[in-house]
This record gives sequence, C-alpha cells and structure tokens, in this order.
Amino acid sequence: MDGGGMMIRLIDVVLILLFGFISISEVSDRSDIPLPTSKLAPVQPPAQEEIIIVGITEKGEYRLRNGRLLLDSTRKLDIYLTRLAEKAKAAGGNFRVRVRPHKDTPIRYTMRVAAICDKLHIPKGIDVRKIDE
Repeated sequence: MDGGGMMIRLIDVVLILLFGFISISEVSDRSDIPLPTSKLAPVQPPAQEEIIIVGITEKGEYRLRNGRLLLDSTRKLDIYLTRLAEKAKAAGGNFRVRVRPHKDTPIRYTMRVAAICDKLHIPKGIDVRKIDE
C-alpha cells in the first residue's frame, strides 16, 4: 500500500472521531460574560396598549367593537371615548384610537374624531388609502 492511501484513511478516521465528539459534547447556552446594566433607566415591562378602532360609515355613523356597536352622533362617540379614557386612567393603562373612514366618508367626520382624541389626549392614527394616479 502506498503512503497516499494510508493518509486518506487517517483523515477519514480523524473526521469521524471529530464529528463523533461534536455530536456527543454538551452544548451550553450559558455565558460567563456579564451583561452591561444601567442605573439610570428603570426596568419596566413594555406598556400594553389597547387599540380602539373607530370605523366611520358614509353617513357619518361610528362603528366600534368590530361593528357590534353603532353610534349615530359625534356626541355619543365623545361620551364613549371619555368613559374609556376614565376607565383606562383608573386602571393605570392607556389606549390608542385608529380611525378608519369609508372611502366615501366626508372628511368632517374624520376630523371630529381627531378633535375628540385631541381633547381627551388620546393618541390617534388615521388610516388612509393611497390612490395611484
């Protein structure tokens, strides 16, 4: 047998042993590196915010709770959002409002919802659809 054939056989044996040791070795997730800490920023869990979706129909009616609640006036919506804000404040939570007007809804109804949110200091977002011309 020549020396080249024996060398290939030894490489095969070494690779088999290497993969054998890798497969039976214990893999540890622990790290001995101490992570940096901050004394300035207090540790707080992320704020859980509820999102209230206010749908607006073409007629200016407001749909909430996935369409199960229909409010026919801005005054009723104002009362509803005021109560929600009071409950959230008492519970120590907060919420956001997403305004989703129908594509044929006059802008005044959307702006009324925005004004109510501003008055109550509720963060808001208005969903719009971009139309390519």
